[in-house]
Amino acid sequence: MKKMMRQAQVVRPHNLDEYLMNLLKSIYKTRNLSVEEVSQWLTSAPLNSYFRVNTLKITPLEVMTSINEQISNLKRIKNNKKEQHSVRVHKHLSDCIVISPMDKSLLDLSHKNEEVIVDIATGQSALRGSHIFAPGIMAMAPEVQVDSFISVYADLAKGCKRGYQKYYDNPMKMFVGNGVAKMNRRQLFNGDINPKGIAVEMTDPVTGIPSFKLPDEYGMLQNLPSIVTGHALDVNDNNLKVLDMCAAPGNKTTHIATLMNNKGSIDAIDKSKTKLKKVELRCNNFGIQNVKIHHFDSLISVDTNNINNNDDRPPFKNESFDRVLLDAPCSNLGQRPLLNIQVDKNLIKSFPALQRKLLINVIDSITAVDLVKPGGILVYSTCTITLEENEHNVAWVLEKFPQMELIEINSEIGSSGIATQVGLNENLCKLVRRFGPENAEEDSIGFFISKFQKKAK
Repeated sequence: MKKMMRQAQVVRPHNLDEYLMNLLKSIYKTRNLSVEEVSQWLTSAPLNSYFRVNTLKITPLEVMTSINEQISNLKRIKNNKKEQHSVRVHKHLSDCIVISPMDKSLLDLSHKNEEVIVDIATGQSALRGSHIFAPGIMAMAPEVQVDSFISVYADLAKGCKRGYQKYYDNPMKMFVGNGVAKMNRRQLFNGDINPKGIAVEMTDPVTGIPSFKLPDEYGMLQNLPSIVTGHALDVNDNNLKVLDMCAAPGNKTTHIATLMNNKGSIDAIDKSKTKLKKVELRCNNFGIQNVKIHHFDSLISVDTNNINNNDDRPPFKNESFDRVLLDAPCSNLGQRPLLNIQVDKNLIKSFPALQRKLLINVIDSITAVDLVKPGGILVYSTCTITLEENEHNVAWVLEKFPQMELIEINSEIGSSGIATQVGLNENLCKLVRRFGPENAEEDSIGFFISKFQKKAK
């Protein structure tokens, strides 16, 4: 294989198409953000990473200590007495640990002769502090040995064939950082082997976000707005009955169960049997005992014909739940970093209709009685930034269902919604939480959270 010294160049993701540029412009025009600023935000990784602690098993202080020890074990930080890495508990969320990036001056970002090529999803994860797992590797040079120090590139062009042996010369491969190989080529691509586990331990991601390993029962890396969503349900230790309508892979389900201290009950629904296995695994790892998992379609979760005599499984009776979470399917335009933005205009436009069908099922069945009990709470959230899937859907709920009242979420985190003539006014926007490029202090993925309460009869 021909070895070549590569210059440390930065490859940016593909240019945005006209539809997406106009969409971003329409969303953020009132916030004085240019399309270039928003696209830069979308294609970059969040500044910090966040770890949500499973307080059923361990304390935040113990988790912080473990993370700090692992980061300090990096030789260049250990030998730099002035370096004090920032790992702290979030000032408003007691079960959330904030991990800041390492100082870029401490990183070795020189391009190495030996390299691996990974797919886009794996590259995105590496930029957020993940190690490289075997299924995500597309190519590895034959001379790479276990413990070799190598460079990692994401194949934005999607042109690299799995198992490719030569130097992958493509202008759209993006350098994501350096690491140490933990598998060789034979282990990755030999015959019908389906490799698992960490293939490259990332030591120097270009973002500076440190990688660390903790036991599964300690908790999980989770996006900040997703953690806020769990808290927005106001479950605490009360003996409540909760419905998670689109539960897989169980991140929010387990958080709710933890906040409830394993009391009450949670019905977790998802139509994907495969994804529900992840919910079950996560519950087992966390020691969760108050979750019932159902393979069911949330679009038909209301027992409108009164045919189900079993209260423990869907479809459920009207007014069955104290709390309902609808973390709805969406266009995912808030996920970061989006290294290869391919927008299906028709698909994006289809989501508001689906989301409204799900909201109808929560709020209003054919008999005009909803799943949420009087006085109960519904939290509606998405991981996207479009107005149609967020503020406009909230406005639609308030207009169509006068029994639902929009109430405030923790205003210390995120920003208010975006007011428009066909959406929410300025006062109502103060009650919802939006996460986006305007949130410099709480840099995170794009997200939206709203909270409704059913008026008492």
